[in-house]
Amino acid sequence: MIINKLHKILFLFTMIFVMANGIFAQSDISSPYSRFGLGTMDKNRTNTIMQGMGGISNAMSDKYLLNNSNPASYAAMDSLTFLFDAGFYMKYVTYRTTDASEKGSNASFDYFDLGFGVTKWLKMGLGVAPYSNRAYSSTASFDFQYPYSIDYEGTGGLNKLYWASGFKIYKGFSLGFKLNYIFGNVTDETTLYYPDYIYFHNERRTINLNFSDLTFDLGLMYKQDLNKDYTLTFGATYGLPADMHAHRNVFIRTMFKGYGTSTETPIDTILYTKGEKVSVKYPQSIGAGFTFQKNERWLVGVDFNWSNWSAFTMNGVSDSLQNSWNIAVGGCYTPFNTTVSSYFRKVTYRAGFHYDQTFFNIYGTSINKYGVTFGLGLPIPRVMTSLNVAVEFGKMGTVKNNLIKESYFNISFGISLRDKWFVKRRYK
Repeated sequence: MIINKLHKILFLFTMIFVMANGIFAQSDISSPYSRFGLGTMDKNRTNTIMQGMGGISNAMSDKYLLNNSNPASYAAMDSLTFLFDAGFYMKYVTYRTTDASEKGSNASFDYFDLGFGVTKWLKMGLGVAPYSNRAYSSTASFDFQYPYSIDYEGTGGLNKLYWASGFKIYKGFSLGFKLNYIFGNVTDETTLYYPDYIYFHNERRTINLNFSDLTFDLGLMYKQDLNKDYTLTFGATYGLPADMHAHRNVFIRTMFKGYGTSTETPIDTILYTKGEKVSVKYPQSIGAGFTFQKNERWLVGVDFNWSNWSAFTMNGVSDSLQNSWNIAVGGCYTPFNTTVSSYFRKVTYRAGFHYDQTFFNIYGTSINKYGVTFGLGLPIPRVMTSLNVAVEFGKMGTVKNNLIKESYFNISFGISLRDKWFVKRRYK
């Protein structure tokens, strides 16, 4: 029986890895801010359940919950239960400047997680999720003696494949660690062209970065039962700084035309390097939070997260980044969950709010973000499965200093499955 279960784990893990390369390698919806650093990132992105509560996660744990944000949470899982969680999302964005606006939309898979017990005190989890996204396209025009334009375009993104473990160490205390394998590639392309002069040489520079390295996260959690009904939980996380390594390909060439829909005619290669080593200083991060709950009826929680992105460098060169922080508040309520309750009294209702100072600082202006979230947990009768839905309304950025403000709407769908392990079924 154990061998069969291990075969299932290996099969699911292989499928997750294949999906990571085939699905998450695609770019998300474009954002002009993804030009900086490693692109737009959501290091603390959670599953659909916690997304509906503003993203609180540092102190979230339950025997049927997969929470990869704090690996110590895995210690609370039922040792005889196998858990699987997967998510899908859709995003709609309106971009605004002082004198123009544009809309965009996208849909994609979001994450795959699974968790299982190894012993009564040791639990593990595996999963994959998108980590960063590079997707932007803009043009700047200059009207001098010879008018010219510069096109900026970026594509790609990074993914995170992780293995986590959590274990209990003393009454109410648990520890956890997570090994993250960050992989993927991002491409930046800059094109200088003279649209009014067909005999001028245009120029294009393409830089492709390929990442493949490891990072580590640590987690701590303490759960205290105040009485038979109420529980207080404190959680903390620490993301270790890392010297990540990547390889860069640079290709600079001249050509005739090649702008708009015109055909590009190559002229000469100015520079071509392949496999150049790049050193990336990856910053440390700290998170803390607490939750207060009454049995399985309701829960409220608060999170705070901070990352030292001002220390980020690539080959010793910094970017337009600043230290980021995030605060989230959220909770959930289940009216009365018993076998004889009506269906809508078994539904879990969720809501939350978050405010972020992102790591982008453009022209001395901090790019901030905030969102309001709502969610539902919809149990499927007679099976150990539930569907989860989360929606978020939010804004990011500003129109000041010729910048761009994004107004977005996200809707996420998740499915949570569980099954009993090592329990021999008996039939009469």
